[in-house]
Amino acid sequence: MGRFATREAHFAFREVVILALAGLAAFLFLNHENLYLTGPFTLSKAPLEAYLLATTVIYLFLRLVVVTLEMRVPRTRAELVRCPECGQWIDDSTAESREAHHRIELTPKPSPKAIVSTVALRKAVDAARVAGKASEANPQPKIPAAGNPENVSGSDLLEALRDPELLERLRHSPNPPRDPRLKR
Repeated sequence: MGRFATREAHFAFREVVILALAGLAAFLFLNHENLYLTGPFTLSKAPLEAYLLATTVIYLFLRLVVVTLEMRVPRTRAELVRCPECGQWIDDSTAESREAHHRIELTPKPSPKAIVSTVALRKAVDAARVAGKASEANPQPKIPAAGNPENVSGSDLLEALRDPELLERLRHSPNPPRDPRLKR
């Protein structure tokens, strides 16, 4: 065991020493003319607040010095090398360890079946996106509601004559017409 029983005792001793040094430095700062040894020793006529202020400033400076000195530079590991491809640390910088690192497969390669299904899904999503943009650009004419052919209005019949694809859209719509003459 060291000189101090606990860390708190060590901390308290260090703070008392720093405070005593700050007090001594404040006294010398305010009575610096006595250090020239040109005359008799006389105390400065500064008030007590000046001593307290100088002690506080010097104490903070000393604490800053202690904190700065206790900071450590991070250690660099000379034996570690970073892989330029993946960024992982390689323990040994020899050529054999680098070659062994490159042989390690980080992620498994997908099977050909998985590649084909992924490509097909991507193409289907792209096709749906293109079709959606095209339908937004060219909206389809309104399809008349399927029902009895007797209830179809004259304007819908005229529209059917002008649009040859209307019959095809009607046959493949979610509600196809019930006319048996129109076959799917």
